[in-house]
Formats: sequence, C-alpha cells, structure tokens
Amino acid sequence: MGEPARQDVLGQKASASRRALESRAMSPAKALRRALSRTSDTLWDLPLVTQGVQQEVLDQDGSLELLAPGALVLLLEGPDGVRGLASVDREVMTALIEVQTISRVTRMPIEDRALTPTDAAMMAPLIDGTFERFEANLAGHPDLGQLGGYRYGALVEDARTAGLLLEAASFRTFRITVDLATGTRRGEILFILPVRAAEVAEAAPDSAQPGRHEQRMMLVPARIEAVLARIRMPLSRASALRPGDLLELPVSALNSAELIVGRGHGLAFGRLGQMNGFRAIRLQPPKTLSQDPGTTVTAAAETPTPPAPQQAALARNVVAGPMAQSTPPDDIGDLPDLPPLDFDEEFSSGDEFSADPGGAGDDGGDYSPGAGWSDP
Repeated sequence: MGEPARQDVLGQKASASRRALESRAMSPAKALRRALSRTSDTLWDLPLVTQGVQQEVLDQDGSLELLAPGALVLLLEGPDGVRGLASVDREVMTALIEVQTISRVTRMPIEDRALTPTDAAMMAPLIDGTFERFEANLAGHPDLGQLGGYRYGALVEDARTAGLLLEAASFRTFRITVDLATGTRRGEILFILPVRAAEVAEAAPDSAQPGRHEQRMMLVPARIEAVLARIRMPLSRASALRPGDLLELPVSALNSAELIVGRGHGLAFGRLGQMNGFRAIRLQPPKTLSQDPGTTVTAAAETPTPPAPQQAALARNVVAGPMAQSTPPDDIGDLPDLPPLDFDEEFSSGDEFSADPGGAGDDGGDYSPGAGWSDP
C-alpha cells in the first residue's frame, strides 16, 4: 500500500516541477512568434506581426490536409535525419521576394505561376533565422529537444511528394497568421514538425556535434563513375585510337548509364540528362546489381537489340587517349546538350521506373553491355 502512494506523490511533484518550469520559460507559440518577427526585422527591416498561432497534434494525413493549394512547400531537415515541412502561402512569399528584390512590399496582384527552386531559396533566410531564434527562445523548455534543430532543406513539388518524405506517425503543427509591412500583405505560414521518440528528442542538442572521426572520414575520397556503354573491339584497334576518332554508341546509351564504385561494383542504373542547366543522372530502382568485385550487371543484355541505323544515328565524338589516362585533356570542347530530365511528366504518368536499361544491345557483335575490353 505504501509503494503506490509513494509513486503517486513523486508523480505529482514531477508534474508540479514541469508546470513551474513551463511558466518561467517561454511557450513554443510565443517563442515562434517572436522568432519570426525578430528575423524579419533583422534581415530586411520588414515589419512582421503575428496575428495568431494555432497548435495541433495530427497524424500524417491530417497534417498534409493543412497544406493550402498553390502554397510554397519546403522540406525541413532536422536532427538525426528527421524531416518536417514548412508551407508559405503566395501572399507571404510574394512579400518576401519583393523586399529582397525591390526593397519594399507592394499591393500588386499575385502572379499565378509555377513555383521554382529560386522561390524556395529566397525563403531560406527567414526559415533558418526563425528556427535559430526559436531554439534560443526555448532555452530551458522541456520541448526544446522536440522542436529544435530544423533548417531549410529543399523545395517540395506538391503534397503527394511531401507525403512520401514524411516518416513520423504524428506531427505538431503551427499555423501562423502574419501581417507584413503594416497590413500591406497578409498571409499564413505553416510548420509541420514530427513528434519524435523521447530518447531521440533528448539527444537532439548533441546531434550537431561532430563525430570522433568526422574530419578524417571527410578526407577519404569516394569516386563514382558513370559508364555510358562498353564496346568490344580488338586490342589492335583499341591501341590505335587517337583523339578525335569516332566511336559508335548504342541508341540506349543515355537511358542505360551504369554507376560503378570501387573495383567494379555496380551501384545503380540511371538516365543521363540535364536539370537546371547542369548535367545530371536520374537513378532508377535497381533490380539486378553485381554483388562481387569484378562482376558486371547483365540486365541490359536481356533487352531487345535496336536496329543498326538507330545505333549509327547516335554516333558521337568520343575523345580517345592513353588507356591509363583518368582525366580528359584540357583542349576538349564542351559536350553537347543532354535531354532534360522531366520529373513532373514522369511522376504524373504513373509509370514505374525500370532498373532494366532497355534498348541496350550490340551492332554486329561490337557492343556487349557489362563486358570489358577483350581480344576476339
């Protein structure tokens, strides 16, 4: 009888201590309001007044329903790899872009246009500055481990993509109504932060500390090579290659690029293209990859062989040099433009990407995917 009563007394004391601490510390809603206003004033001398903050704890579906159509959705990177979301409506986004470009907020109509990574990047100073001050305002609060450590991550295309990025079962949401430039624009900012396990949340303040071997590990080189195609030819012909010689690549070369690491380990397949002006490779879900050093991926050999005229049409200038040379000469011109990687079109079609790099084949027995140089 005495032990349960003793535990009940201890629980009451612990609850009273927590309530006393929360009364002395700033509440999360108040800390967030002050952080937003202070960040806006410090960065751009922009008056930002919060009209109200609504807090809720929702499941993933309920949290995603709060994302307004047409709003700018941003990924928040948290400690230990946890992810949250921030949503900025068009009014607030336009005001922040105006103050950073023309140094004032106008009443011009909102432009109905597609959102870009540039729009997201211009929100990053407000997001990062707000969370830095938010954590400082919450110093000593029991919820600091749950709510601290988040920074701007990237643009999220839509609510469907946002749902794929979130992993937690429940989330704390903060819906903040803000007034910008003394009523010139009004809008809403939404933060969706995952509810983490107690042990993870308590370890959050130390997650930013570097590991014991971080500096040394960051110096270890990690080399990944993209292989467009492998061509089989006699050693005599390979030895006779000179800069400017023309080699024929299969028509599927761009769609069946293979990433190789280490001593021949097959990492993944991908499609070569360009994105935002940079050459890029879009990875495909791997189905068959080599597991042992020295082995190669053979999935491409199972696909039909394209007609020879199509292979010849894809012939491109390949600079040949000594086989031991690992970097191209300095006098090589820029490569031709690659086809764009249209992510929106592929996701909207509903088709799954295949790891089987279709269309790979040979031309008269000269091309053999996954094979090395050999003498017939």
